[in-house]
Amino acid sequence: MKNLNSTFEGFKNVINMHHMMATCKDTICEIDMSDVNWIDANMCAPLGGVLQFNISENKITKIILRDVKPRIQDILQKNGFLPNFGFDVEKKPDTYGTTIEYQRFGCMDSQSFKRYIEKHFRGKGIPDMTPRLSQKFRESISETFENAIDHSMTQVGIFACGQYFPAQERLDFSIADLGIGFRENISNCLGKHFAPEEAIEWALEGMNTTRKPKNGKPGGFGLKLIKEFLKLNNGGIDIISDAGYWSFKQGQIYKNRFKAPFPGTMVNIEINTSDAQSYYLESEGIIDVEDIF
Repeated sequence: MKNLNSTFEGFKNVINMHHMMATCKDTICEIDMSDVNWIDANMCAPLGGVLQFNISENKITKIILRDVKPRIQDILQKNGFLPNFGFDVEKKPDTYGTTIEYQRFGCMDSQSFKRYIEKHFRGKGIPDMTPRLSQKFRESISETFENAIDHSMTQVGIFACGQYFPAQERLDFSIADLGIGFRENISNCLGKHFAPEEAIEWALEGMNTTRKPKNGKPGGFGLKLIKEFLKLNNGGIDIISDAGYWSFKQGQIYKNRFKAPFPGTMVNIEINTSDAQSYYLESEGIIDVEDIF
């Protein structure tokens, strides 16, 4: 396995590992980590999802991560990742409060996911927001979970993890499902056919959605609203679905395609924690900015 950064190359490395594991014929699968010098902790979400998917689909009974470097092990002990995959180690205390722990959620765990967001997004350098805007922001993140439940048909759950990087002034949070991606879902529900990266872009535009209204509220706004906030915040968002890659960073959209597909969808958001602005809803009458929520 190679380094897992929150970049196109890092996402490609997760995908490549998935397809290599799919060819494993043994019940015990050993993964050589000797070449891994760094893992962005939020990348534990797609990594854990891929490992669990292969356990479920390929009849692998045990996965062993071999030759993990000490500083990698330290990160993965603090966020609770290692005990899930063959390490008899206790979770290390997070002295500086920078981790958003690795967690696997079932499809009935919406309330647990909301509590997880409430707990782990405190004290992580998120820019100042009014209480109403803060609530809308958390609701938008929770909608990514709801979308995974509604659309992916995942059989192995939904995976989340994050990390606050104070020195780099950023907070990364990732959520991954292992199910059908944007392209297949749009095709099944609406009969529209897109390239993988174009399907992601379609889902982020306006009111495009395949999700039915819940409690009188239309679906499909969560990712769009997060994107609009990150645009103001000078943050970023990466979405990987099927073989498609769509990214918004530094005010620019980047689209690309992997040679092989990711077996589901991953969303990674990067919040710029150096942002000293205060954010409000236009409807609160405090400042005259676009009401992104």
